[in-house]
Amino acid sequence: MPDYTFRVQHFAQFEDATITFGDLTVLVGPQATGKSLLLQLFKLAQDAPAIKTLLKRYGAVLKTPAQWAEAYFGEGFAAVWNEKTRWHWNGQPQTLVQVFENTGKGEQRVFYVPAQRALIFHQASWPRPFSDFRWQDPFVVRHFSDQVRLLLDAGLGGEEGVLFPKQRRLHRTVRVRLEHHIFRGATLKVVVDRGQKRLMLELPHGERLPYLSWSTGQREFAPLLLGIYWLLPLGRQNRRPHIRWVVIEEPEMGLHPHAIADVLLLALELLRRGYKVIMSTHTPAVLDLLWAWKFIKQAPRDQAPRHFCRLFDLEKSPHADDLADMLWQKTFGAYFFQPKAEGRVRVQDISSLEVLAEDEALASWGHLTTFSGRAGDVVADIVAGMEGA
Repeated sequence: MPDYTFRVQHFAQFEDATITFGDLTVLVGPQATGKSLLLQLFKLAQDAPAIKTLLKRYGAVLKTPAQWAEAYFGEGFAAVWNEKTRWHWNGQPQTLVQVFENTGKGEQRVFYVPAQRALIFHQASWPRPFSDFRWQDPFVVRHFSDQVRLLLDAGLGGEEGVLFPKQRRLHRTVRVRLEHHIFRGATLKVVVDRGQKRLMLELPHGERLPYLSWSTGQREFAPLLLGIYWLLPLGRQNRRPHIRWVVIEEPEMGLHPHAIADVLLLALELLRRGYKVIMSTHTPAVLDLLWAWKFIKQAPRDQAPRHFCRLFDLEKSPHADDLADMLWQKTFGAYFFQPKAEGRVRVQDISSLEVLAEDEALASWGHLTTFSGRAGDVVADIVAGMEGA
């Protein structure tokens, strides 16, 4: 059985950090604690030959560790690693020298949806090609933008240009929810405007809005949706055969809690298709799913679909039954990136999600519930004082 343990030593803020990935793995922690850097290194550990080939194709000079770091992680990260940096994946150690000297090609196995996904669209409301970015921009942003662009250039919208709501791309249950919670009845379309393709939202009364006129949630969600389209091909293929892992950073950005639940349903569909999913997040909603499912699995298995539908406010359907049954067979993990002294970060396994644990970081799920817990305590004290007066 494969060992999906990723250990990193002497890299960025991490002296020694270990994550054992499940089918769904969630990373939490404050800003600037290295979640994105570690996930980008995880991609590099598996996709280095393909990444190196692509960077050199666009003129990157990769002769020193600093040049590699800025070409891949982005400007300002020249010192993110050093000669002591090591990582272990699936039991195999790797060093910088091995990455630099690898001359293979290969397919990329990790599909990465970055937190900066809204930056992929320029003012013409169309995804930017890889070459349109500065070479110091993070590789995962450039590559994601190019994948979405290629998908649209291939005619995703069909003759009518409709991207959403689009038949056969998503299950109807999820499609209707996204239409209600995010797009509010608008149609996401590819429109030819002055001889140029543009992404537009067409409102129910016919008005068309360019990308910069959309709501924040719509701007954040649209590129994520297109990335998921790429991962869910039509026809006989259930998934992209060379892609094993899907990284989604901050899926909640700009979204109402109802829409966040819909995005979680999309992530579960990726699991059902056979992908392994990794999320970084600042919302407790994702960990709420893991926590609830931990208890659902303790109930009789034939009751799981009912609990699942109640959790997501879904009507009972064969699709919901399939998702519930699928979750029984999946493994989960959660990790907290905890800031320590001198800018260092400790990665703590909080997968048990024990709300009564003595460890505050574990009990508060990486401090995601700390403020709401304090608010509840304050209100309880005030009410108790009023009743005792």
